[in-house]
Amino acid sequence: MKTALLVGIACLILSVQPCSAEWFADVYSGVSLTDKHDFKAVSTEAGHATYKDVEFDKGLAYGLRFGRYFDAVPFLGLGVDYFSFMPNVGAQSVRVDGCPFAGTCVTNTKITLGSYDISTMSLSLDVFLRLPLFRSADAPGGRVQPYVLGGAPVFVTSLTPRNTHLFRNADGGTDIAFGYKGGAGLAVYVVKNLMIFAEYRFTHVNEQSFDVRDASAARTSLRTELQSHTGLVGLSARW
Repeated sequence: MKTALLVGIACLILSVQPCSAEWFADVYSGVSLTDKHDFKAVSTEAGHATYKDVEFDKGLAYGLRFGRYFDAVPFLGLGVDYFSFMPNVGAQSVRVDGCPFAGTCVTNTKITLGSYDISTMSLSLDVFLRLPLFRSADAPGGRVQPYVLGGAPVFVTSLTPRNTHLFRNADGGTDIAFGYKGGAGLAVYVVKNLMIFAEYRFTHVNEQSFDVRDASAARTSLRTELQSHTGLVGLSARW
């Protein structure tokens, strides 16, 4: 898929002619770091528990976006962005309050949480503000473009227990939630109609709830929030 996207961008670069409008198509990838957060388990039986300060792994991040900067206001743009990252949870010990097992209740006690696969996809309409530096006839938007962005994405997240004695392995759930993001980056022309860029973005996903089954097969709602910091590099076709 990534190869096809790169080929598509290359075709655009070779086929387009300079014009006053500035459309862009970006493809990017990088690494995402997600802050610690609690897991809250709410069971249909007695297995309510809070697993404190769960650590998330570094994860692959990638995506693409398409948009344009306005002719009349060249520093302002809009773009549609698809973004995906994978903040998996590795095997670890955490402190728990509550009843991780029916009939067994504890307070601030260490327990093995196990590992979980998590994947998140988002779609958003983003607003861009850029500073056009070193403008010319061939690059009316500037050959160097620092920029900031913001948006309110919708996130689709899947969680699957992989190796844990607390929940049924491979019995996962998917949830949809809203959130917000902000970021900043720097884009630089390398050849005609092609820029490279580096970008930092912060994303916050509101609390999500995943319907799983615990070790006793009772239905459980496993809840958490995702707050991530992502570094990206990418290619941007401009025409």
